[in-house]
Amino acid sequence: MTKRIIFVILSLLVFLSSQSQDLSAENQHLSVKDRWNIKLGYTLYKTFISAPKLFYFKSDDWGDTYKRKSNVRLELNYGILKWLEVGGYIGFMNYEYLTLEIWEANEDYHPNYPDAFALTFGISANIQILPLFKKKPNCKWDFYIPVRYGGCYMSKWGGKYLANWSYLPLWDNAMYDHKKGTYKTGEPTDYNKYRHEYGAGLGTAYYIKNIIGFYAEIMGGQFSYWPELVKSPYNIRVGLAAKF
Repeated sequence: MTKRIIFVILSLLVFLSSQSQDLSAENQHLSVKDRWNIKLGYTLYKTFISAPKLFYFKSDDWGDTYKRKSNVRLELNYGILKWLEVGGYIGFMNYEYLTLEIWEANEDYHPNYPDAFALTFGISANIQILPLFKKKPNCKWDFYIPVRYGGCYMSKWGGKYLANWSYLPLWDNAMYDHKKGTYKTGEPTDYNKYRHEYGAGLGTAYYIKNIIGFYAEIMGGQFSYWPELVKSPYNIRVGLAAKF
């Protein structure tokens, strides 16, 4: 999957480069070169949970394997070509965590999940489409292909997961092998505080008075910080955008 995404992106870059060289001077009015672009975005990420609170009142229902939590991002990009912006982002995400050590310390009752924040960061690129076709120098719209790679650093983690592997065979349950129709054996071994993500997709932005506006992006890739437990192959992010 990753190799295919990289191949498509590289092929598109070669195509866009050749197209931009072939355009005549009269068609080279619209450009994002030397332009700054700032985005403040919001989405919900799947975060791993082991069980619903007070689960011990139920005999065999461990509930969902994840909970959606807020993910906020501030992104800054700069146009290095008429059709290409590069930059980076920083943000945060809140999540609940529960380890075996915390569980055993509370013996026979299930405490409220401790809450923590994770720092998120990464690099970004936007392949702008309109500069290849539009002659108008000022355009209120952006249509682009966003490419992202980054990760998060969890402020609180470590220790073993507290999880029951008798989850239902849901499509986003990474502990279930859908090809074999069986549950995976063994325990997840990724206890690191750093987790990564990546993806590419389609994005659009509309600017009011050609300065500030709104944007939306839909992307496919790997957007789970618990990929060994929860699948999250796509993401939709919306927010505010400004260019100058």
